[in-house]
Amino acid sequence: MNVLDSRRDASPAAAARDQIRAPSGSVRLGNKRKGAAAKPRPGESVVDIDRCNPILGNPFILQNHRDDARRAEVIALYKKKFDADLARGGPMAAATEKLAERVRAGERLILMCWCHGAPLDKPCHGDLIKAQIERRLAFTCD
Repeated sequence: MNVLDSRRDASPAAAARDQIRAPSGSVRLGNKRKGAAAKPRPGESVVDIDRCNPILGNPFILQNHRDDARRAEVIALYKKKFDADLARGGPMAAATEKLAERVRAGERLILMCWCHGAPLDKPCHGDLIKAQIERRLAFTCD
């Protein structure tokens, strides 16, 4: 044992710091439109977040996908609902945490909606969900 080894901190906190972390998964947004570039890659698990998803889907309807002002409105309405649900620990918060747990376990997720990526490449409520998952992954305690 050399001098550096003998001075090593043997506390439980130091042992936890020195542990090798398991590889984590990933999360990204995809597009359900035919011909869209942002499609699932091999090994990715698809999570639909469009209106078919009763918990994470955006219930606020965008009639015309070219209407950027209305798109901003429906995303703002979703954000208000999402933030309120996160604050009270509701079903959207629970679903988001389950997705974060899957990523922590090493799963690679693609959140599929109709807005993100080519050909539209528009803002999407999925951006909010993805950001919240990433916040939860970055803010963990060991």
